Amino acid sequence: MSKKAQVTIPLDIPAIRVIQTEINAQGEFVITIESTQEWTKCHQCGQRIEKFHGHDQWITVRYLPVFVRLTYLRYRPKRYQCGTCEGRPTTTQRVEWHDPDSPHTMAYDNHVLLQLVNTTVEDVSVKEHLSYDLVAGVLERRIQGKADWSAYTVLGVLGLDEIALKKGHRDFVVIVTACLEEGRVVILGVLENRAKVTVVEFLRSIPERLRWTIYTVCSDMYEGYIEAVREEVDQARIVIDRFHVAEKYRDAADPLQTRTQAFEE
Repeated sequence: MSKKAQVTIPLDIPAIRVIQTEINAQGEFVITIESTQEWTKCHQCGQRIEKFHGHDQWITVRYLPVFVRLTYLRYRPKRYQCGTCEGRPTTTQRVEWHDPDSPHTMAYDNHVLLQLVNTTVEDVSVKEHLSYDLVAGVLERRIQGKADWSAYTVLGVLGLDEIALKKGHRDFVVIVTACLEEGRVVILGVLENRAKVTVVEFLRSIPERLRWTIYTVCSDMYEGYIEAVREEVDQARIVIDRFHVAEKYRDAADPLQTRTQAFEE
């Protein structure tokens, strides 16, 4: 029997070792891994501790899809014991690629956030085979007004996209993205509401060296966004994204089409 052709795909996750890769009964990839980092910080004193004290329970988390198959990472967090604190407490190692409160890797959370741009939670829920609450949970976990600005030299095009957090409510969060020079889209932040003051605060947090590299801001027609951009990034051209332009066009064209059809009948 001839061997099946294989390819190697980098996981792009630091400090891990792949133990096993399999396809489960549902046709999903399950990749068993372990951390190669041999220390953590004590949750009491904050010091680096290296005395290994076993493992926690197995955790399975959603990762980026591979070849259109759902993909999961399976691992057991390590525990380390502090020799300084009273009672010698143990601490579970936290890895930088997974938030312990999330059923997803951070890379997959970022993927979901990008999928939400110019669409709805319901649409992404169907497309990603996730419940509505799991998609909303990604937004709630990532609400923040700060970004690691040291990772960027040029921002280019800034995007402001509002997402309704709950069904039937007007509770919006705002996803702030940047389309970098090489065409890569990155998540800069998720703002807790769409109030002008919240957007202004975020724009002011952008270092001046980066603020001047923004030449376009793409948003909807909400006046709070437009005013915030004009006040804080006045050199940037404001562009209304095509999703909202098309929506307004349909709003105007549909009644006209209805009247035309009624006249013809």
